[in-house]
Amino acid sequence: MKTIGIIGSPRINGNTATLVRQTIESAAEAGAETEIIYLNELEFKGCQGCGHCKIHDKCKLQDDLTRVLDSVAKADAIVFGSPIYFSQFTGQMRLFLDRCYSLVNSDFSPRVKPGIKAVLVGSHGAPDSGLYAAVFNEFAQSIQNFMGIETIDTIIAAGYSEPGSVKGNAELMARAKAAGLKLTN
Repeated sequence: MKTIGIIGSPRINGNTATLVRQTIESAAEAGAETEIIYLNELEFKGCQGCGHCKIHDKCKLQDDLTRVLDSVAKADAIVFGSPIYFSQFTGQMRLFLDRCYSLVNSDFSPRVKPGIKAVLVGSHGAPDSGLYAAVFNEFAQSIQNFMGIETIDTIIAAGYSEPGSVKGNAELMARAKAAGLKLTN
C-alpha cells in the first residue's frame, strides 16, 4: 500500500505539517510505503488551461509537479494538508489542485486508480474550528467528483498560530495517528 502526504504549507515544522507527518508515520507503522511531499520546496506552475492533457493523457508542463501527479495517480491513500491563509488554502495547494486537472479525462472520468482514500488536514489561527469548514468541504467534493477520491476524515487544528504548537494537543495528535491507521484498512 502506497500512502503519500502532500503538504501545502510553507512551514516545514508548522502545525499542518506536524499533523500530516503524524498521520503518515502512523500509516508507515501499519505497513504502508510512505512519502511526504512539501509543495513549497518544488518549482512548478499552475494549470495553463491549454487542454493538452485532454488529448495526451498528461500535463504539458514538465516540472517538479510531474512526479507528484504520477504519485497521486498510483497512490492508495493520500493525506492532503494545508493551513488556511486569508480564508483559503495556501497558493501552493491551490496551484497543485489546479494541476490535478490533468488527472481527469475529457469525459470527466478519473485517471487515478479507483478506491483512493484521503484525509484532509489543516490549521488556522482562528479559534472556531468550523470557521473554514466550507473550504475543506469544497476540496473534498472536488477530489471526489473529479478523481473519485473518498475523504475519510478531516482534521482541523483551530486556534494555532505558533509553528508546531499543535504537538501539545494530545487529542489532535491521537486523531491524526488514528487517521493514518484508517487509511491502511
